[in-house]
Amino acid sequence: MADAAPKLILTTPGAALVGTYKWQPTTKVPSGLHVKGELRDEADNDGHNVYLRSKVEGYPWGELKGVQREDIKIDKVFYDGAVLKTKEVRLQVCLDRGSLRPDSCSPERLISRR
Repeated sequence: MADAAPKLILTTPGAALVGTYKWQPTTKVPSGLHVKGELRDEADNDGHNVYLRSKVEGYPWGELKGVQREDIKIDKVFYDGAVLKTKEVRLQVCLDRGSLRPDSCSPERLISRR
């Protein structure tokens, strides 16, 4: 990714995604939102996992699971395989707090292609 790629920072208590994003051209397959960065567990001793939620227009939410007490590299293209040009992707970073308490998630970030 070029240095001019927009920054992407999503945070919630105990979890963060820090990286960049770039829309891939329609000539590249898959043509979607390319996210590079780090999914961080920022509360190593809380016993909870972190994950990145993603929603591509017209599809249900999906998850990229992190690893407890570790930071993992993200290099992923979010796309709609049914169309040539993906136009919108929603992202959230979350802390999985188990079955008894609701997960703690960052505000939803909508990224739209211009």
